[in-house]
Amino acid sequence: MSFHGKTTIIMTTLLAAQIFLQSPQIFGQKIDADQENEILKTVNQIEKKDQEENSASENVQVAKSKENEPVESPDEKNTASAENTGEEKNSAKSTTAAKKTTGQTSTATGSKKTKTTAKANGQQVTEHQDAGNLNDSQQGAIQKDGLQEDSPKETKGAAGYALVEEFRDYPEVVYWREFYMSEKMQKVLQNILESAVEYRVYVRKAVTQRSHAQHDFPLELEYLPVVESGYKTAARSKSGAVGMWQFMANSVRPFLRLSEYVDERLDPWLSTEAGLSKLHDNYRTFNNWPLAIGAYNCGVGAMNRAIKKAGTSDYWELARSGAIAKQTAEYLPKLIAIADLAENPELYGINLPHHDQEYEELLNAREAAFDYVSVKKPYMINQIAKESGIAEKELRHLNPSLTKGFTPPAIEFQIRVPAGKGQAVADAIEKIKPIEFPFQYKVQKGDSLWSISRKYGVTVQQLCDTNGIKEKDILKIGKILYIPASKK
Repeated sequence: MSFHGKTTIIMTTLLAAQIFLQSPQIFGQKIDADQENEILKTVNQIEKKDQEENSASENVQVAKSKENEPVESPDEKNTASAENTGEEKNSAKSTTAAKKTTGQTSTATGSKKTKTTAKANGQQVTEHQDAGNLNDSQQGAIQKDGLQEDSPKETKGAAGYALVEEFRDYPEVVYWREFYMSEKMQKVLQNILESAVEYRVYVRKAVTQRSHAQHDFPLELEYLPVVESGYKTAARSKSGAVGMWQFMANSVRPFLRLSEYVDERLDPWLSTEAGLSKLHDNYRTFNNWPLAIGAYNCGVGAMNRAIKKAGTSDYWELARSGAIAKQTAEYLPKLIAIADLAENPELYGINLPHHDQEYEELLNAREAAFDYVSVKKPYMINQIAKESGIAEKELRHLNPSLTKGFTPPAIEFQIRVPAGKGQAVADAIEKIKPIEFPFQYKVQKGDSLWSISRKYGVTVQQLCDTNGIKEKDILKIGKILYIPASKK
C-alpha cells in the first residue's frame, strides 16, 4: 500500500473515531468512560505512528531526490502531480486496482496537496494529510459532513448518482459499505440482486424515466427495496408494513387500493409507482432528498417534528444528534452504501450482478409489457387460466394483489396478463360464470351504510372498499351491496 493510501485510511479512522465519541448513537453503540479512554489512547497511538512514518518517508524522499534528481520548485512539483493525476484517470485499470487495495477514495500519487473538508463550528476547515493540522477545538467540533476528499472515484454512471457522489465518504456511509463488503453480506446482496432481476429492472426503468422528467430524481432509489424488503414482494414487517415498498395500511391512500379482496401493496409493479410517487411527494414537502428519503421510513409528520425540535433541517445532524430514530438515521447511509457497491462492484473488488442485458431487453420490448382485461364481477383466477390456456401459476404471479384468488365484486379490476394474451382472456371470461357472492344485500328505503354495517358486523369503510363507493354516497333503493364479512 502506498504512503498516501495509508494516510487516507488513517485520516478516515481518526475522523470516524472523533465522530463516534461525540455521537455513538449513529452506530447504535453506547460507550462508558473507560471505553472512551481506550479509544482516545488508540487514536493518539495512530497519530504518533503516522507522524513517525511521515517523517521517515519524507527523509527517504529527500535523500533520493538529492542523489538522483535536481531539486524541484514547488510549482514544478504541483505540475508533476497534476500530470500524474491525469495519467491515473486515463488508466482505469490502474486506478481500479489502487482503489481495491485501499477501499477508500484514492489520491494522486506524489501529491502533497490533497485536501479534505469538514465543517467545524459552522466554518469550512481545510485539512492537509495530517489530521493534526487542526487544533483541538476544531477536531472536537467536526460533527456535520464527515470525511470528503477532492480526488473523486472513477465510478460507473457517476453523473446520475448524486447522493453517492456527495455522501459516499461520510463515516456513516463508510461504515455500512464496509459492513456490506463482508463475505457474509456480499452473499446476501448477491442473492437479493440476482433473485430480484424481474422487478429490479422494472424499478430501474421507472426511476430512470422519472429522472429524465425531474433531473435530480435519485437513481439510487433503484436500491431502496433492498433496504426496505430485500426485494421480497410478499414481505411483511412486525409493524405491519407489506410488500416490496413496505406500505403501512394507513399510508396506502391515495397511492394503492386495500380491501377485503385486493391488496395492491403486494403488486410489485403498482407498488413501485406508488413508492416513487410517495417519495416525490416527500421531496415536494422538504425540497431535500435526504429528508424525503428519511421521511419515507419514519413518516413526514415524524420528520417535521424532529426538524422543529432539533432546530435543523440537515439529515445528518438530525441523525447524529439522535433527533430521529436509529432506524431512520441508518436508512439513508445503508441506501447510499448499497447503491455505491452495486453500481461500482469492480471498484471495491466484489461481484454483484447488474443485469444490464435484462434491462436492455426490457427497454427494447414493446411499450405494453403486459395486456390488461377489465372486469367488474368476481371471477376465479383458476377458471380464467383454464379457459384462456395461460398457466395458473403465471396468472397468479402477474396478479398478486388478488388475495382471495378471485377478482373483487362491484369494483372494476384490471387483470394483468402476458403481452398478446389480452383477447384470449377476454374471450375466456365470456364463457365463465361469475361467482355468486355469498353475502349480498339489497338496499331498502331508510337504509344507510351505517345501519347496514351494524347489521352485518362490518365497518362502513369495509363496505365502501368492497363496493367501490364513498361514505357520503347516496344509496339507491334496490342497489346490491356485497358484504365482506358477516356475523350471521
